[in-house]
Amino acid sequence: MPQGPSFWFDTRIYLAVVAALLVVVAFYNHYLAVLGIVLLYALFLYGRDRHMERRKALSEYIESMTHNIDQASAYALQNLPLAIAIVDEKGQLYWSNGVLTDWMGDVLPGQSLFDALPTLEVEKIWGKYGVFTEKSGLKHYQIIHKPLEADKAGGQTFLILYISDITRSETIKAECQGAMPAFAYIQIDNYDDVLKGLNDTQRTAILAEVNRQLVDLVAGLSGFVKQYGEDTYVAIFSRMALIKLMETRFEILDKIRAIHGGNKIPVTLSLGVAADEPSIATLAQRAQAGLDLALGRGGDQAAVHVDGKMQFYGGKAKAVEKNTRVKARIVSQAIRELVEDSELVLVMGHGGEDFDSLGAALGVAKMARHDGRRIHVVVSQPGVAVNKLQELLPDYEGYEHVFITPSQADALVDERTLLFVVDTHRPEMTAAPDLLTRTERTVVIDHHRRSEVFISNPLLVYLEPSASSTSELVTELIQYYDDNIDLTRLEASALYAGIVVDTKNFAVQTGVRTFEAASYLRRAGADPTLVRQLFRVDFDTLRARAEILSNTEMLPGGVVVALCPQEAKNPQIAAAQVADMLLTIEGARVSFVLFHMEDNGVGVSARSQGDINVQVIMEQMGGGGHQTVAGAQLKNIGFTEARAQIVELINNYIQESDTHEGNSAARSKKTW
Repeated sequence: MPQGPSFWFDTRIYLAVVAALLVVVAFYNHYLAVLGIVLLYALFLYGRDRHMERRKALSEYIESMTHNIDQASAYALQNLPLAIAIVDEKGQLYWSNGVLTDWMGDVLPGQSLFDALPTLEVEKIWGKYGVFTEKSGLKHYQIIHKPLEADKAGGQTFLILYISDITRSETIKAECQGAMPAFAYIQIDNYDDVLKGLNDTQRTAILAEVNRQLVDLVAGLSGFVKQYGEDTYVAIFSRMALIKLMETRFEILDKIRAIHGGNKIPVTLSLGVAADEPSIATLAQRAQAGLDLALGRGGDQAAVHVDGKMQFYGGKAKAVEKNTRVKARIVSQAIRELVEDSELVLVMGHGGEDFDSLGAALGVAKMARHDGRRIHVVVSQPGVAVNKLQELLPDYEGYEHVFITPSQADALVDERTLLFVVDTHRPEMTAAPDLLTRTERTVVIDHHRRSEVFISNPLLVYLEPSASSTSELVTELIQYYDDNIDLTRLEASALYAGIVVDTKNFAVQTGVRTFEAASYLRRAGADPTLVRQLFRVDFDTLRARAEILSNTEMLPGGVVVALCPQEAKNPQIAAAQVADMLLTIEGARVSFVLFHMEDNGVGVSARSQGDINVQVIMEQMGGGGHQTVAGAQLKNIGFTEARAQIVELINNYIQESDTHEGNSAARSKKTW
């Protein structure tokens, strides 16, 4: 091994010592001293030459080692089992190793990395450190991103991406996830109605066909199904099989609906399905909650809890009206017990109250007043319906100050307060959402199809999607609350107005119980003349309706879309009225009217002839309602964007419906 500079330094010290000794020798023998000096000089020259040679050899050795290490480092960098890329803030590639090219093709410096990873959004990760996964084609990648400081990159700012191929692990993960169990509860919605009036042979044949369809379906999914009641089933299959069901949008619903007996009532199913839960017990709970949700939404649909969210399929059939009032009687007595155990009763409906919400609220107020309880109706803000009823209230004792604001209600709440929520079950749509967090005792009465979002922990829920209106439900409750209740002209007329407004003058969503409730209210003193006065509109509202009609466009497929001018008076009321009017156009299947809201949002009133479920469409926009009447309130959005969303959703709905109906049209409908 060559010696370093320290060896030559030590040698020169030795030579210096020898030179000093030669000086001493010179005092005694000059000739010997001269000879020693010559030898010392020769030794110095020899040592210097040897030192230079060794230093040169050392430099060559170090240079060789450095070169080899650089080559090894460069080779290792280019052939790491992960790709490295340096990009600028526009996503353009500045540098990459060879692995990136091997995995993603020829992506050269100066080109955009989006060519290889189209879904990569550099602006979301720029200047940040983190990890995320990305899919490109059939490949899955894990990407670690880290900012490169400007002083280390020649004054420029870059982002370093360390990309690992995790396709194998993701494939195994997907296979394991696909093999996980999915749990389903299945129920025939209208079991009694379908079999009513049929003989034993017809009953057996219908049930056998339903069983065959379900067994064939689950067997085709390599699953298991078992009937555990007259109209209920339980099924277990893999998550991969559930994905197939979702891709066909639960075509089994159409197949079952094609079965009907001699009474021509089609059979409908409701399914609650759950996957991605840690235990079978949790799966069963989720599936049962999904079934309850599907039934609460009117039946004939599947509620699927997967990937941490609820998804709905079906919902084409109308909710079947219940002929029995047993539930109304039981709920009425339960409400009376709750009222008697309270000192203060508050009632509120949805924000922007209509006559159904206010009529139902006054009906609940009547029940509470009958038991001598303090009662107030919480209203969100003054509106047309509120103002018109407010003008009539002073004429009736005890109603002078019945309407209060949310802030006033908040000051009254205590532990003995009972809160009724009518005509809605979504907390964010109530007149005073904060009031829900202040009260521990809540009763929900609603006729809308149940949505995934629901008021938490209510004491009592009376949800009947088959009812025409919440006023109809409250009218039935009043009849069972106490035989001695006498409605005033105002109370009966307000409830009657609620039924009229939601049934469009008894034209839609009207059943036998609707007319029975209306008859009771007429006998109790409901005044149609007073109701007509409540529905009268001023000239500005009439002119707003005309302007909306002038901004109406009819699209292919029977879709009618209209826009309400921003300066229109009472836009929400005008939009709802025009949405009803647009359905009278020849060929119109569904109508949407958009109107401006005070908080820079857009409201939507949606109506349907019945073959299109506008509730499903509005739910995708954060709203809800019924199959034929629904609405939504969109925040921070303009007319153009809102209209584009609606057109896209309705076109997708019609396309999917036509596709699946076309598939089911070829099936032979069996009648027994």
